[in-house]
Amino acid sequence: MKLLYLDKILLGFSIFILSCEEPDAPDSIWDGNDQGGATPIVNNVEPSQGAFAGIDTLIVTGQHFSDNLSENLVYFNGMLGNVVGASSTTINVVPPNLVSDSVQINIAVQGAFVFGKYENLYTLSAAVSEYGPFDQFTDIYSLDLDRQENVIVSMNATPDAQFWIVDVSQDSAVWSSALAKASGMKLGPTGSIYFVNFQRFLYRDEQNTEKENTEIFKRLNGNATDLDFDENGNLFVGGTGSTIDHVDIYNENGLTDGVSEAKNLDTLDIISLKAFNSFLYVLTTTVSSDQAIYKIPILDDSGNLGDLELVFDWSEYTNREASALCLTLSESGDIFVGSDWNTQPLTIIQNGSASGFYSSILTAPIVYMAWGNENYLYVINKTEDTNRVQKIDTRMAGADYFGRP
Repeated sequence: MKLLYLDKILLGFSIFILSCEEPDAPDSIWDGNDQGGATPIVNNVEPSQGAFAGIDTLIVTGQHFSDNLSENLVYFNGMLGNVVGASSTTINVVPPNLVSDSVQINIAVQGAFVFGKYENLYTLSAAVSEYGPFDQFTDIYSLDLDRQENVIVSMNATPDAQFWIVDVSQDSAVWSSALAKASGMKLGPTGSIYFVNFQRFLYRDEQNTEKENTEIFKRLNGNATDLDFDENGNLFVGGTGSTIDHVDIYNENGLTDGVSEAKNLDTLDIISLKAFNSFLYVLTTTVSSDQAIYKIPILDDSGNLGDLELVFDWSEYTNREASALCLTLSESGDIFVGSDWNTQPLTIIQNGSASGFYSSILTAPIVYMAWGNENYLYVINKTEDTNRVQKIDTRMAGADYFGRP
């Protein structure tokens, strides 16, 4: 009994000691009367039908947001978006690169104790997706597509170079063997592949051709890097020889017959070329690595070429910090340039003004590209660790590729 009585005394004394306030203790930071700021209310998100992850800017409308950008936090399934504009009733936000058809959007505003919750699940889709079976072990160089949207890719498959075909279900197979990998390639009107590889030769391959039966089709006037057909079936070939050759693909009279010099570019070498709207667009470089885009009028059905006209000075635009590697055009004439620019791997040039295209989700370098038959641009992203084909939904139609059968 004495021990029990002593325990009660010690317990009471301990409670008394703990309940005494420390005279030097700071005031409590908790204000029991603070009810917090008004809870944010989310009424609507536009575009309502969904958006591209990591690309589009969403407009969130509601109440009790902050005019200060940094005081608004927008979460997509727990991932933070990038708020780019705000008022008390509107938040502009770029979502993270999260692809899902069941995205919960929550908004936190500094000072408010409760999240604002959008009552509907939102859809974020992929603007860029990897395409085909390619990985760090596949060595890919260039590509083209047929009218059925099958992708044909030039491969360095030791001991043979090969062309692979990837169908719309992304099943792949060997299209043919080849004598060399292709720095530039195009499907021709009869279904053959015409390609070049930094040499003075134009190659031609047929589907299911064995390596020993592949063909050196024509001998050119200079080392060739790229090629393209115009709407009249003329094939233009250009490269480091400072000349653009015109090739009659129906001429079977030997290596040199049917090849003529269409244009002497003097000190300009060609990196990439594309026929569009009765012009030949060429991405060029000089011995000092100055790069620019020119267009040359195609004067007639026979493929005679006019004088160069400067379209865009790439070296001035990039301050010579990035090398352009390929180009193509949209149906409306917008120019796309792929490069090794880490902050802007794909550039769009519209009416002489350039800007990054999907820069937040693409990676450099983009070394080759070709349009499909709708809104999709297929690009090769080739690094030391990654060799992949990416399919980009540009939301715009590509320029026609005239050689496709």
